[in-house]
Amino acid sequence: RGNGLGVPLMEEGWEALPIGKGEILRSGDDILLLGYGTMVNTSLQVAEILSEHGIEATVVNARFVKPLDTELIFPLAQRLGKVVTLEEGCLMGGFGSAVLEALQDANILVPVKRFGVPDKLVDHATPEESFADLGLTSPQIAQQVLAAFFSQKETANVG
Repeated sequence: RGNGLGVPLMEEGWEALPIGKGEILRSGDDILLLGYGTMVNTSLQVAEILSEHGIEATVVNARFVKPLDTELIFPLAQRLGKVVTLEEGCLMGGFGSAVLEALQDANILVPVKRFGVPDKLVDHATPEESFADLGLTSPQIAQQVLAAFFSQKETANVG
């Protein structure tokens, strides 16, 4: 439901996306935000909020779950040491689970916080209402990221 965000369509020609390759949208040295699908824009908004608290995030548009771009994700996860996944889909068996499994299988043991739809019945509502009810708005996510990964001093006055 609702409208999607994107870029204007090209009038002439097009270039195919390389299969299984994500892209870095923003670089930072404190935390890795991996956005998938409609949550890529939310990831950028969360990064903006975090930057207001002196936390600089690397934001990746994962683009694909299968195959997951481990060549991009693994070095970033190792270097930054904190990973957040954001998806509009179900958490159980979704994008965040795929990232967790891939990191675990590669013995990259870093803290990961996943954001997405929990494994429960979600009431019918507008997308905005559902996101707010599930704690998936940009300010809500930023607050949870600050609380999970950074000191209490940095978590004051988010949103």
